[in-house]
Amino acid sequence: MVAKEEAGESAAQKRFRKDVDDLADIGVAIRRQLDSIQVSIPLRLAEVAKAAWSREELERPPSETFEQGLIRTLAGDLALIGLIVGEAEPAGDEVVIQLDVRFISHAIFAADRREDRSTK
Repeated sequence: MVAKEEAGESAAQKRFRKDVDDLADIGVAIRRQLDSIQVSIPLRLAEVAKAAWSREELERPPSETFEQGLIRTLAGDLALIGLIVGEAEPAGDEVVIQLDVRFISHAIFAADRREDRSTK
């Protein structure tokens, strides 16, 4: 299960939780078919990712909400992309890297979340 059931959920909320669990199963099936994809990242953003990798984030909050944990996870993905970028050579104003599809999907998810927030 993706997230544990919460007390007081409506029937619709329980269906949505099950739908997300089914979506996760689809993700597992798709992930088996994909490995990594060559992508290009603007040099400026590659430098931002490398800086995230260079930071030392040793403190883990004693407690956090689901959203705070998600944000910490996505920030960690930026840092891991920085590690990969650090091993690549710039090609003009871009860096071309092989990136695991998980990082690609997380980056797109973060972009979608930002767009959703900006339209409200």
